[in-house]
Amino acid sequence: MKKTVTALSRGTLVMALAAGGILIAGNSTAQAAPGPIRACSAHQVKEFPTSGYNTDVNITLCVAPRTDGWIASVDGYWTDGGGVRKFDNFDIQVRLERNDADVKVSLCDITAEINRADSGTIQCQTKIHKTENQKGLSADGKILYDLDADGKGGYTWALTGSPRL
Repeated sequence: MKKTVTALSRGTLVMALAAGGILIAGNSTAQAAPGPIRACSAHQVKEFPTSGYNTDVNITLCVAPRTDGWIASVDGYWTDGGGVRKFDNFDIQVRLERNDADVKVSLCDITAEINRADSGTIQCQTKIHKTENQKGLSADGKILYDLDADGKGGYTWALTGSPRL
């Protein structure tokens, strides 16, 4: 069953994400190394067939500078979570890669949050990779999830990575 998000709640999410993006871009610009400030994938959207309303997830992967290096991040939001148990597991893996080889890897478990709240933001990032050389860096990742009560075990949503710097 799919629930229609009201224009007000969708607008609020868009404004919150835009505000966060402005803050991130503001910090990154001041600390950026020469060349591209950051590189991000297109928005990636998936509707999960969960109990009650289907849960929708919208995310973007980015590689971005920090004061003394670079990180990879997964940022976005979900809607139509909570109310009933939706997932037995929902993990986000994000990787900072150089020429498709892993440099830093992080795993963020948001199972409790997505089961508890109707909507929320997603943010998962690697630790800083200390380097001045941005050449070949990119962000990649995947979502490891297990739908509650479907009896089929876990699934993987392979994400499309960011462009290389």
